Amino acid sequence: MKKLIIMLTLGLMTQICHAQDDENFKYMRGSLCIMMVEHPTLEFNDQIEKVFEKVPIPNRFNSHELGVRVLSFPNNDDQLANLKIFSNENQLAKRIVAKWFGRNKNTGAFNIDLLKERGHYSATKIDVKGAMAQQRGMAVLEDLGENLIGHTYWVVNDIQYVNQGNFFKSVKDVANITKEVAGNKTTSLEETLGIDFEDSAVGLLDKVKGFRVKITSHLFRLKWDEETSNTFYSEYYTENPEEDANKVNGFKGDKDLFKMEYVGSVTSTSSKTSVSGVTTNEQMIRKVCTRALDKNIADLQHEFAEFRIKAPLISVEPLKAYVGMKEDINEKSRYEVLEAVPDERGVTTYKRVGLIKPIKGKIWDNRFMADEEKTTEATLDGTYFEIISGKDFYPGMLIRETK
Repeated sequence: MKKLIIMLTLGLMTQICHAQDDENFKYMRGSLCIMMVEHPTLEFNDQIEKVFEKVPIPNRFNSHELGVRVLSFPNNDDQLANLKIFSNENQLAKRIVAKWFGRNKNTGAFNIDLLKERGHYSATKIDVKGAMAQQRGMAVLEDLGENLIGHTYWVVNDIQYVNQGNFFKSVKDVANITKEVAGNKTTSLEETLGIDFEDSAVGLLDKVKGFRVKITSHLFRLKWDEETSNTFYSEYYTENPEEDANKVNGFKGDKDLFKMEYVGSVTSTSSKTSVSGVTTNEQMIRKVCTRALDKNIADLQHEFAEFRIKAPLISVEPLKAYVGMKEDINEKSRYEVLEAVPDERGVTTYKRVGLIKPIKGKIWDNRFMADEEKTTEATLDGTYFEIISGKDFYPGMLIRETK
């Protein structure tokens, strides 16, 4: 009966999902805050910063932005040390917790509206005070903490243009010499190369084999263990700040409880990017940066199991999910199929029930601006899989990459 109820619930969710775009499908997923480190003295810094401000949170994460997107440090020799100092001095973890609980900056009052929204408890009244006093309520809070708050991440991207200044200098020197030798028959560098530096930056970028960036992405996770959770709920959480001034002041003054834990880093350099669909220099930079950022997010997920996303199966005949090249799926990728199973208290756990792999030629190209490249893979409506092991899969089951 328990399995039947789960199947009916997830089946209903999947039917709703079919009527919406996947990015609107709400399932238990991680929350993400992303930032970048700027390098004001380096070439293309302003353009990179401008496009980064427009880069959205990957649609398989909930946005947990804090209003700050760009960081700058006087010394970039040890970026990881910079970030740890920044996190501690600005109490980043506490700010993240405050956002989770809708803290009112003026009164200090908390609420759990965001938790209910992201945890599918919108139809259920969750009373924190009541929850602390009874097992089922505590189970709900544990469930929310384990599956939501405990999967809050901070990713900081150190983005630098791959300097090709020497190339530009040599091209200009050769062009100038050519012009002199030819007795000014070649009137300009633009004519020599067949491009316009001012109006056709894309042509220039294409001729030098593409605009490229190097990105190092640093991954941190909010520490939300039993001690942190219990202390917060019992000593700081209040919806009535006038009655609980001590809790309000306690939260304000605590600089030690909430922490960001460093998980790891990855570095990559963007590969040559097609100029299909690109008509401006800004578009080119945005295309390169967006794809490189997506690649680093995927690399972090490959490297660190705790950061791996779960995506729902949207059908089983054929077996399909809304993941693809943006998530760096290839023919060697393997995904475990997970069934959500509540324990006797109602806390959700995930049981592995099978293993699947992508079908060659059926991996969806969902990368930024893939449609403009008009590839066969870009026209797919998801990635198609075949079963390695397991059976009786149903829509709504979650899949997660595994090694």
